[in-house]
Amino acid sequence: MPIKNGFSLLALVPALSGAILSASAVANNDITWGVNSAPPFHIYDGEYKDAGVCDALVSAFQQELPQHVHNIRKLPSRRITMIMKRNKNLCFPCVIKNSAYNTTFLYSDTTHKYAPHGVITDRDTGQYITAKYGYPIQFEQLAKDTDLRFGQPDERRYGKLQPFIDDYLLNASNFSFISGQQSHVNVLAMILNDRIDYTVDYKMVKTYYQRTHDDGDKLSFIPIAEYADEVIEGAVGCTRNEWGKRTIETLNSAISSVQSNSEFQRALERWLGPNRPR
Repeated sequence: MPIKNGFSLLALVPALSGAILSASAVANNDITWGVNSAPPFHIYDGEYKDAGVCDALVSAFQQELPQHVHNIRKLPSRRITMIMKRNKNLCFPCVIKNSAYNTTFLYSDTTHKYAPHGVITDRDTGQYITAKYGYPIQFEQLAKDTDLRFGQPDERRYGKLQPFIDDYLLNASNFSFISGQQSHVNVLAMILNDRIDYTVDYKMVKTYYQRTHDDGDKLSFIPIAEYADEVIEGAVGCTRNEWGKRTIETLNSAISSVQSNSEFQRALERWLGPNRPR
């Protein structure tokens, strides 16, 4: 091996190799977040820009884990799921912990809790539905009603309610998939414009709509009987690979501090209210 300027190039190889490995280790130590426009989970614009529940959750992890590089990728939810299923390194904040329809994810410990989904409809339809199916609503019976039009935002899933939707509504003439950015908010506008009759979502989605649209007070939220006394646990979902395992361990080490983070607590208070599950 020739010597240039008094140094052997061979002697540089271990150092270069070490630098490459070091850079790789740093890259593998990064935390990559996949976020999508879904108010009030993530809010891209308007009065509440970056003040969603999941915006605050990611921000809290950034504050509590400053030794890690946090990369944030804005992507449609379907794209996020596809990337993770293709074994690419990504974490999705604010997923339902251990949900049956995301079995390919690794899940963190519980980050926060939600009251369960309810039926969202307009006031008049709400009165009709509760007169027929009770309060709380017997959702399985409601799902069988072919006279009422149901809208499900693309990529939205509803835990234990999903089998009723799949069995009685999916592919039926009174079922609509609502696609596009902020589809779970747009579906509420469709209800108020009489294009569909009801959807299922968290009460905080209705809260967001009411705070950002003049006609939001015309919406009703009705609890669902099948969810009686249940609480939904939120978590972070990461790709099921070695990177995901290490990242989940890292996130779990910070969750206690994240849960006490003042910014995160303010976001939970704003959208879930003071009586939210603890």
